[in-house]
Amino acid sequence: MNALSPSTAFTRFALLAWLALIRQVPQAAEPPDATHAAPSLVRHDLTPFQDTQRVLINPHKGWYHHFPDNHINNYKIARDADLLEFPGMDHLYLRLAWAYLEPKEGQFDWAVIDRIIEKWTAHGLGIAFRISCKETSTDHIEQQFATPRWVMEAGAKGGYYRMGKATGPDGPWEPVYDDPIFLAKLDRFLAAFAARYDEKPWLRYLDIGSIGDWGEGHSWAGSRQECGFAARKQHVDLHLKHFQHAPLVVSDDFVYALGKPTERQALHQYVLTNGISYRDDSILVNGYLEGLSDRFTVRSPEFFADAYLRTPTVFELEHYGAVKKAGNWDGRPDSSVARHGKGKKGPDYFRGALELLHATYIGYHGDAHEWLADNPALTGELLNRCGYWLFPKSIEVPKEVAAGATLPLALTVENRGVAPPYQPYELRVKLSGAGTNLVSAAAKGCKSWLPGSSVTSRYEVPLPATLAPGQYQLSLGLFDVSSGKDRPVEFALKAGLRDREGYYRVATVSVTATPSGSLPHQRSIPKLAVAP
Repeated sequence: MNALSPSTAFTRFALLAWLALIRQVPQAAEPPDATHAAPSLVRHDLTPFQDTQRVLINPHKGWYHHFPDNHINNYKIARDADLLEFPGMDHLYLRLAWAYLEPKEGQFDWAVIDRIIEKWTAHGLGIAFRISCKETSTDHIEQQFATPRWVMEAGAKGGYYRMGKATGPDGPWEPVYDDPIFLAKLDRFLAAFAARYDEKPWLRYLDIGSIGDWGEGHSWAGSRQECGFAARKQHVDLHLKHFQHAPLVVSDDFVYALGKPTERQALHQYVLTNGISYRDDSILVNGYLEGLSDRFTVRSPEFFADAYLRTPTVFELEHYGAVKKAGNWDGRPDSSVARHGKGKKGPDYFRGALELLHATYIGYHGDAHEWLADNPALTGELLNRCGYWLFPKSIEVPKEVAAGATLPLALTVENRGVAPPYQPYELRVKLSGAGTNLVSAAAKGCKSWLPGSSVTSRYEVPLPATLAPGQYQLSLGLFDVSSGKDRPVEFALKAGLRDREGYYRVATVSVTATPSGSLPHQRSIPKLAVAP
């Protein structure tokens, strides 16, 4: 996180003092009183200063790395630098079986994940979780009994299955997901897990992963028996009960696995109503290419179209190594992509799926070093496109304004990303001139900056009557203040316009002295601290 510079720290009091006075003005405002007519605005075109090539490292979006991934050893990080130097790496996604964390009833081994969490959060990365109740391998007892064996021994119903067929006790065990003993034990585990992690500032989201193979909500590799609407709702409710702070996410398979379209739609609406978002597990699965290639193997784009306007969504690529091995990344002549892709290759599927999923977080699902070595330019391209990507197009300000008056401005921003900025980022205006840097907060929250459109927002900034006359540089900055520190949010403008504090120089305005007696009804403005 960026610390405040001395200059900005000095004006922090001014910023807080002005916050109550600044308001965003509706587009259809009433015309001003004729005796105090608002100054005419001059439009400054910012499109010549836009930069589509610069890779932006912004908060609340970006890449994630699977580790561990449905197995304690999958996708270990060979070198710390593989993540720390990865452009836009936002978080680690820990996907692990319940059995690793509660090997005996009521005895928790949090160290399994805490050592990972402590190491990487110290470097500023976030963490996301999926805790599964069914895995498909049997090389560890925690894999065979992803739901801990003691749950079965306590009387929970279940069976051993592979690919739709019952096996002997050497196969992976699958619980009956609405069994009351299973649900009671899961309830107590989730309560303990939430008590430990729910309010952590580094927690990006928690998957509802308690049903199906690998926690995806289906049993394709297991019993292939349908888990009904009522059971799925019970699992959603258990997570809602215990996780009051962490954003919740569910695989689209969790909903789509219901056979009846009416139940599928009912569960989808229940998910949305409770503020839960979606992730796609996964794009470029070989078996999806024949039937879903025209929509980049996204099976349920309608779920994501509904969800992304409210909550961030998550994109997962099929295991990158498996995609390469099948020839589907480079379109090898004998591959499914070559047969069904109509000329598309792996990167085209990633780009197209990103558009349909409106994903804020994206994962390559493999070895970080291998992915980045193979795809350096694509990594930066996709980082910019995921989530929000903000291009200021123009700003309108008066050529001249009197000290003590209100400075009106209109900012037009185009979002070329695939999702809005969900966090309440703070837009600030800085006036620099006459030996002064004056900062004010123009607005908080820009969720209306939707992808694929340009939005014009109008603001009013009251100026102190004591502001010295002169020519002022007007700069804009967008800031994430959620951690208690200012982190600049980068606009897609040329780096030369940006100062060390994260403000972009976009216009100039002349401040004149307050005419005597011209502001008889001016609101009282607190005395401001200004930086030299």
